[in-house]
Amino acid sequence: MVPLPDGQQAFTTATGVRIDLSRTGESAVVSPSLAYNGLSRTASMSGTVYATVDGATGGTLVTGYLVGCQVDLSGGVSLGGDVYVSPNSVSPELSPSINLVPGGVARVKFDTKRLDPAAGAVGVEYHDRGVQVDGCAGYAQARAFTMLTVTNERGSAEVTLYGDPFSIG
Repeated sequence: MVPLPDGQQAFTTATGVRIDLSRTGESAVVSPSLAYNGLSRTASMSGTVYATVDGATGGTLVTGYLVGCQVDLSGGVSLGGDVYVSPNSVSPELSPSINLVPGGVARVKFDTKRLDPAAGAVGVEYHDRGVQVDGCAGYAQARAFTMLTVTNERGSAEVTLYGDPFSIG
């Protein structure tokens, strides 16, 4: 298990909304892929995201993970070739090619919740939520994100709370 540090942001937006956004109890369990190959990664995440909001008439909380891969091999391996003909023989030549693509980052959304302005709070708790990355050669890592958007009659504001990156293989 990989314990990860708690995170918090507290401030008042330019539109006058007071926000206290936190992530607590976050951890990850990195395990071998069920496919048992070097191109797949599996991790299970747990944590609690909670926001108290004062002065908003609406809002949305989105939470999940950003997952990055060093080299994307999801394009697979292909075989191509040529056949050479000479008076003495026919010789086929097969040439494998691997479709290497620079790594990328994918956003894995765990949940979206609407803020109830009367309650003044919104939260998401998740336990052992799995993420699997396939076709990834090289290093892979993940990091939590939580995006809170709030609105009132004066406008809207958005804040994102990121967790610490951690290796998933």
